Amino acid sequence: MTRNYWQAFFLIAILEFSVFLAGFWMLGDYEAKRFNVWPISEWLINYQGGFVRRGLMGEILRYFSDARGSIVLLNSLVLTFFYLYIVIFLAVYYFANIRQIGLLIIALLIPGGILHMSVGAIFYPRKEILFLIHFGILCLIYLMHDRFRVKKGRLSLDLFGITAVLGGGLLTLVHEAYLFMAYPITVLLFVNLHKANRTYYPLKLQLFFYVLLIPVLFGLCSAYRGDPQIAQRIWDSYTLIDRLVLAPAAPYTAAYATAGLGWTLQQHLSTIYGVFMTGTWIYWLFFAVANAFVLVYIAIQIEKKQVIEQGNSESNYFKNSPLPLQTIGAFIISSSMVMIASDYGRWIACATNLTLLFLFTVSHSSGLLNFDLGRWKLGNRLIPIFNWASGSVVLLILILSYELIFQMPECCISGGDLFMPYAKFLELYHSN
Repeated sequence: MTRNYWQAFFLIAILEFSVFLAGFWMLGDYEAKRFNVWPISEWLINYQGGFVRRGLMGEILRYFSDARGSIVLLNSLVLTFFYLYIVIFLAVYYFANIRQIGLLIIALLIPGGILHMSVGAIFYPRKEILFLIHFGILCLIYLMHDRFRVKKGRLSLDLFGITAVLGGGLLTLVHEAYLFMAYPITVLLFVNLHKANRTYYPLKLQLFFYVLLIPVLFGLCSAYRGDPQIAQRIWDSYTLIDRLVLAPAAPYTAAYATAGLGWTLQQHLSTIYGVFMTGTWIYWLFFAVANAFVLVYIAIQIEKKQVIEQGNSESNYFKNSPLPLQTIGAFIISSSMVMIASDYGRWIACATNLTLLFLFTVSHSSGLLNFDLGRWKLGNRLIPIFNWASGSVVLLILILSYELIFQMPECCISGGDLFMPYAKFLELYHSN
């Protein structure tokens, strides 16, 4: 009872801290520029210079903005997206019926996760937050189908397919990187749902249409990637107030992500070359491996609880389930942007959150197929490792230490950016 009390206390504290810190920062009486100018200028890209990749959201912002410009509206909108994602994340956990508060705490603390988003005002101001919201909604529909399949099974299947197709298509127009980030794991979830409902033919058609639609839209966006002239016309369409916030020294010259519209694939790949030349790739590898390890640990703990509830002995842990392996597979396929551009923190954070949603969703799903892990040599080696990890206190301490000490930057790395900024919070506390 005491242990459950402390877990509930820490859970509420983490959520409350995340919500209030993000709210104070985004809505407080500060300058209009609440987060990095690169993502701000990326949100503002619109169709005023003609159809161009990434322009859909900027066109919507332009339509609803007033004389104060679009950035003030963007600040509130981004915060709303973050709060919505928190609600969806918790709803997926709840309806997945996991009921392991300790694992939820670990999921919230993971670098790139909800707490770290709030602490650094990072990740959630990026367009990827829309990918997470959309995928989270799909996970909720998936879980609702599992719960109400007898009464409203076909309705929920159609809702899943329509939401995937329409949402995925629009998000590709918001940012074409959707193809490399949320598209693969959405296909995986779609396939899981289809395997459990093979007799429902419309779902197969919706899956087929989704699989084809996103690459086609990506090709369209690639064909209209923009150039310096289009970038300048788009920049000129921003209000002077917004341009002065973004580039006060040169408000009439396209800059930041807007100017980057004309970048070629070769220019994007050159940023990866810079990462390897500076040696910072080792830090990104550390965060990717460590986050993947934490995700697999969460999968192992969920699997262990299920095995116990089924009345199996410890020797049968993980023998007949692919959950830990599907987890690492989902993380890998959601990380393919690392091969294209160098904002590695963004890609790892998005892949981490997508995988957490996927893991929670399929952990109690009838669509997850069982198999005998012990049939393969690798499986025979993994089973005792999974058994050890499921009960290791030392491993749990290492994971919590990693989550509480390190903070993953969005892209560029410099010294103190690798660690949680506790000193800043102490300074603010003493200043009051």
